[in-house]
Amino acid sequence: MTVLKRRSRMVSFRLSEEEYEGLKHICIAAGARSLSDVARDAVQHLLENGSSPRRDLSAEFRLLRERMEALDCEVKRLAHLLDQMPAGRLSFETARSS
Repeated sequence: MTVLKRRSRMVSFRLSEEEYEGLKHICIAAGARSLSDVARDAVQHLLENGSSPRRDLSAEFRLLRERMEALDCEVKRLAHLLDQMPAGRLSFETARSS
């Protein structure tokens, strides 16, 4: 059972309506007792990991998209190679690798 620490400091900040709704959805999905618990967990995570709160998410998504496109191209290339293989050879290679 978790021992609750007495908390004596308060931090207050404003959110846009969209940010507030997003926080509520996270709270519900995480099964947290309150919005404060979710916010406290997020701050604790930042403190423990030394992460900066402002990551360049657009750059991360761009990199992820580029990697996914590269994987997609590779899968298509391999599928094309398989289509070009004679049926007998494909069966032999598949049996050999099992």
